[in-house]
Amino acid sequence: MLLTACCRKPKGVDNPQPSVYYWRTTFSLDSVERSFLADAHVGKMYVHFFDVVRTGVRSKENRSKENGSKEDAIGLMPANTLVFEDAVPQGIEVIPTVFFEPGALRDTTGMYELAGLVVKRIDQMTEQNGLATAQQVQMDYDWVASDEAAYFTFLRSLRDLLHRQGRTLSATIRLHQLAKAVPPVDEGVLMVYNVGNFRDEGEENSILTIKAVEPYLPRMESYDLPLCAALPVYGWDLLFQNHEFRQIVRGVDLSDTLKFSRMDSTHYRAEAYMAAPADGIADPAGQRIYPGDIIRHEQPSMATLQRVRDMLERSRSGMCDQVVIYHLDSKFLKDNSYEIKKLY
Repeated sequence: MLLTACCRKPKGVDNPQPSVYYWRTTFSLDSVERSFLADAHVGKMYVHFFDVVRTGVRSKENRSKENGSKEDAIGLMPANTLVFEDAVPQGIEVIPTVFFEPGALRDTTGMYELAGLVVKRIDQMTEQNGLATAQQVQMDYDWVASDEAAYFTFLRSLRDLLHRQGRTLSATIRLHQLAKAVPPVDEGVLMVYNVGNFRDEGEENSILTIKAVEPYLPRMESYDLPLCAALPVYGWDLLFQNHEFRQIVRGVDLSDTLKFSRMDSTHYRAEAYMAAPADGIADPAGQRIYPGDIIRHEQPSMATLQRVRDMLERSRSGMCDQVVIYHLDSKFLKDNSYEIKKLY
């Protein structure tokens, strides 16, 4: 019995398929995205349906648009609800994913009621948009020690509710959470990205580095939850002024030597004054780039992604039977589609 227990292979997720996250506020697919889904034989889409936020964070106008006085009673409200403008390709399972803003869960009060509201809202959205009843739903929350009890109470209530309906529950797992208690869910998606501090100007690459992942590898095999891996296929440009993070910028041409000089493999110094298109992160009204400002370009190379994938699989056999690409975006698919498909 001891020998069997010691040699037991960690479980992978049920029915592994090539998978993607869809993380935008409008569901609409262009030709590049549709081609990728078909060519890669994607079988699952983890689709962001809505956020859960504390009341008072948003304006009364925004709260009224979300329609729901019951949510106010537990101090939480839905926000950033997905609008479907396109149909999901046939043959792809949609797994509704709900994101909780940091600190949303403060105590265990009302967690059973919250579970019911979340399922009701998901089912309403799937029915209204002609989708099949979701056989699995996923929760995404970066819990810490202070709100672990509240989150786990919510998950137990949600899991029990779904199990009575013959459905399952999954959750995102961040690397640092591998050292914490295992959440009461049926399976997890390990988020192997956002491994560094993107606000630190000196960070090499906050999205993904091999060095940042390596310390967590010994914890993989003993983590008692069926797991698959999510890998990042995206990039961004981060603007720093006076060594402080200002915002994500879009549309700047870092190869323009009249405007930028390269400092190292990821950092660029601005040599001219220009507008910095805002991304709604730090300064929705927009910002300016001044001479001397620093921009860090981050996008994991395909070689890094493949090496990390192989490291994960060696650390926990079967973990990469299902790889989830984060996220579906033609901007990053069109030039790397073949290499991305190799991750599956």
